[in-house]
Amino acid sequence: MTDTLMGLQAVRKDLAAKAWTLDQVCQDRSLLWQRLGWDRHQVRLWLRSLPDMEVQDGEGDDPRYRIGLDAPPADDLGETIVRVVEALGGRVPLAQLRTKLPPGLVVTDPMIRAAVQAHPGLTLTGPLVQLLR
Repeated sequence: MTDTLMGLQAVRKDLAAKAWTLDQVCQDRSLLWQRLGWDRHQVRLWLRSLPDMEVQDGEGDDPRYRIGLDAPPADDLGETIVRVVEALGGRVPLAQLRTKLPPGLVVTDPMIRAAVQAHPGLTLTGPLVQLLR
């Protein structure tokens, strides 16, 4: 799960740096899409759902995608979790953490676990997400 999450974040970072065609995104990250079980249409749908996404030739077979220049940088889930855990005193049960994340952020418990494990300032001890001090 961590590799998949990091792969999706890398695609977002690439799209913030320059415009990519759908073919380029599909071919360059083919292993990621295979791991997710996504075909070209699902990748296209995911790209269109990203905030601040600019689409050129959206009706064509090979649209061009880029995250807008004025868009704030994509927030890392791990950093979001750090802020929430800090605000709640440094220790939070995983089930409660999911309900305290910003509105509109849709995540699953496995996604939270993967982000906590990947972040150097967080640890998962039993059911608790804790800041490392």
